[in-house]
Amino acid sequence: MASQESFRRGDAVIFIVPHKIQRKRLEDMKISMKKKNIPLAESLGPNVTHVVTEFESVEQVEKVLKKEGWELPKTAHLVVIKWLTECLKASKIIDVQQSHKLKRTEETESGDKEEDGNLTVPEWACQRVARLVHLNKKLTDAIEVLQEHAELRDGHQDYSRALAFRRASCVLKSLPFAVQDVRQLEGLKDVGGHVKRVLSDLLDNGSSSEVQEILNSSWYQKMKLFTSVFGIGPSTAKKWIDNELESIKDVKRNSVRSSDWRVIWGLAFFEDLNSPVLRSEADRFLSIVQQEAEKLLPGVIVQLCGGFRRGKSSGHDVDILLTHPKEGSELGLLHNLLLALEKKDLILIGHKEKSSFRQEILFQDFKLSMRGQLDHFEKWLGICKFPKSFQEQRLDSCLHNDDSNSNSNCLSDHAAQDLDSVKHCEHSEADTQTQTQGNSQLHKASQEKSSEGTVPTCHSLNESFDGTSYEPSAKKAKCGSSLDACPDDLADSERDWVARRVDLIIAPYSQYYYALVGWTGSKHFNRDARLYAQKVLGLKLTSHGLFDMAKKEALPSSSEAEVFHHLKLPYRDPEDRNC
Repeated sequence: MASQESFRRGDAVIFIVPHKIQRKRLEDMKISMKKKNIPLAESLGPNVTHVVTEFESVEQVEKVLKKEGWELPKTAHLVVIKWLTECLKASKIIDVQQSHKLKRTEETESGDKEEDGNLTVPEWACQRVARLVHLNKKLTDAIEVLQEHAELRDGHQDYSRALAFRRASCVLKSLPFAVQDVRQLEGLKDVGGHVKRVLSDLLDNGSSSEVQEILNSSWYQKMKLFTSVFGIGPSTAKKWIDNELESIKDVKRNSVRSSDWRVIWGLAFFEDLNSPVLRSEADRFLSIVQQEAEKLLPGVIVQLCGGFRRGKSSGHDVDILLTHPKEGSELGLLHNLLLALEKKDLILIGHKEKSSFRQEILFQDFKLSMRGQLDHFEKWLGICKFPKSFQEQRLDSCLHNDDSNSNSNCLSDHAAQDLDSVKHCEHSEADTQTQTQGNSQLHKASQEKSSEGTVPTCHSLNESFDGTSYEPSAKKAKCGSSLDACPDDLADSERDWVARRVDLIIAPYSQYYYALVGWTGSKHFNRDARLYAQKVLGLKLTSHGLFDMAKKEALPSSSEAEVFHHLKLPYRDPEDRNC
């Protein structure tokens, strides 16, 4: 690489690798460069002095350049987008600092190594690679049964026990070999005596008596069943067991009442919400959200998060994070997006939370828990109607690119196809009382009651627990004489859709990449990263940012890689955060 001093402003020529950069954002950068007289190359040639990219490693850039038939100039600086952003702010070419330079994977890897015959594993889970497919799945499955059992017990000492089991599981996932003997684990942090005894049973006998006893336990099976109801935690599940309820049918038959809309609808649509959401379903819903959000706010960034972003082929819900490069333009997007999805009859029921973010929150102490750390973003948590056709079709593989800025170009090619599948659901203001095919009987009943006043459609019902509910038809609904009769009747009707859990989250662009890390997960990766930031760096990490509590300063980030850089962690692809 040439020294920075050899590049005067008049000599510098910048090429932007377009891959992984949202189209509108790329155009905005080019316009800004032109206005500030910063030289831009439209093609990668030998005169280029700076190559700007959104990729996280040199290898990734080399791979895409080779595919495009491009060659990286030997004397050019390979830099992250942050460098160009700072150039634009300064209206000149600035020096390339170490933090601007793109690194090779081996320069940042701090994985397992053999030293003097002893295996070393990085202390923190956020420092390791943890993939979905690893070499010790049978062992981790057993340990995670112990973890889940401790979580369900939910006693005073059970939190620390559950966390200990999770930590041991994370270590096993990161190992570069299949464990054959517990002596291979000697000296490894977080693999204690209890875990070793269970692993010895598994390795010697093929099973663990302790794990098998839990799996065969009636209490454990019922707790697993009841806590799988949307909105139900260990405390309520225990009460149901104490009342001698054995099944979901028992719960419904005994008219268990709740003022929580999640429980009402979670019980009614239990089968739907506990069948796996396929990646194809998530992709098709994502494409519709992208299409509608783009109409409302051109240049919007829409990213599928959670387990799907970490490489899972199925999950229990769909998490979608939205932002816009122009700070503040995202305000009002969620409300209008929900109206658009409601018009296509994709909304079943949900709860909208206003943003509760305040600057002083950034510097308040917080406690970590197994259930994760709550954020303060504006969001909608609810249940949507996914047409059954979503399960039968798959989008192009470009949807599986996990970059936050790459989806809009890819999705637009499929949006018309996706919207066709829900076109039959669209309705105007004049026919908002008309139900879809699955609601025909309920609509008839509503018409019979019309003389008593308007009866809103069932999907308008929203029993809010804090007064900030989103009501699709802007009305509070009653379906018949009881609050929960409507969901049950609708669930039992013939439908061409299935109910799916969906979270829509709106993040300001200044907080977006921290939100992206947080909503990608896994929960334990996030927990360990936050604890590591606190214990090792003396910083506070949340989904809103990274903060120096002593200096009262925030560390801004323009990419996920920069989040990791601020944390002094090797960058991990989402697929490697499955601890």
